[in-house]
Amino acid sequence: MNYMNDIRDIRRTINQEIVKKIFGNKKNAIIFLSYFNYDGNMWSRKSSSEVYNEIVRIWNYDEAKDKLREIFKNTPKYLRGLEGENNINILISEWRNLGLGNISWPFSQGQFDNFVQSLNSENSDRNTKDEKVKEAAVKYRRIKEINTERNDFLETLIFQKNENIIPTISHSRGVDFFIDGISYDQKVAKSPTQEFKRDFNNWREIAINSPEKVAEYLYKYQDEGRFGASPRLFIVYLDENISPLRVRELIDRSSLDTPLQITFNYNHQNGGIRTYKTQAFIILLYNN
Repeated sequence: MNYMNDIRDIRRTINQEIVKKIFGNKKNAIIFLSYFNYDGNMWSRKSSSEVYNEIVRIWNYDEAKDKLREIFKNTPKYLRGLEGENNINILISEWRNLGLGNISWPFSQGQFDNFVQSLNSENSDRNTKDEKVKEAAVKYRRIKEINTERNDFLETLIFQKNENIIPTISHSRGVDFFIDGISYDQKVAKSPTQEFKRDFNNWREIAINSPEKVAEYLYKYQDEGRFGASPRLFIVYLDENISPLRVRELIDRSSLDTPLQITFNYNHQNGGIRTYKTQAFIILLYNN
């Protein structure tokens, strides 16, 4: 059986839930209303629900797009993105100084219980196990921080390049951009998956020539705890140690005009194999 993903298109309609995802809080929503000559002081006394509902009532995508882009340029998220390259270098340097080894997840999202159970089965003393949990927690938190900085940096580059993008004003789980009105979640991958490399001997060349196949594998072999079939903007590293200049060059060459149509099978732990249809953009980062 095929499962068609529910795609949100704010060109046609919008609701309070999507408004909240775009703005993040009442303050940002009131800033938006001020562009339409609303009294900010008066609306600050109203509830968040009333403010969001007013935006739903007056919503016009063509009128809203440029105003939202202007608001985004004044957000901490955008300003962090402008400094992202430097911030990432600082975080990686701190990681190395702490002696945390390779930058890799200590456990999958939603799998902390399994991680602890595995530690408890080890033949070591309690203090050693406690220290491993502490180190894993520090790694997990710091990787989340590195990823946030990296994602903001990449998102800023993509935003600057593409006029058809509306970003969410603050971090919103599940939605980073609206591209031509369609919601997209940005995902950054360090490779096209180990399965992709296993299945194709000349995987790098195939990835560059068939990016839709990379997107299919990223959906198909995603972690169960992070599963989603919503539209995504994938940014995928094919090589390590890619310079910021090269990243900028590749993003500048990319096009976000026509999304790829993706069909993939996913083997759920409890639900078995299901087939999903969705759409995606993909930007591949690689050295010459």
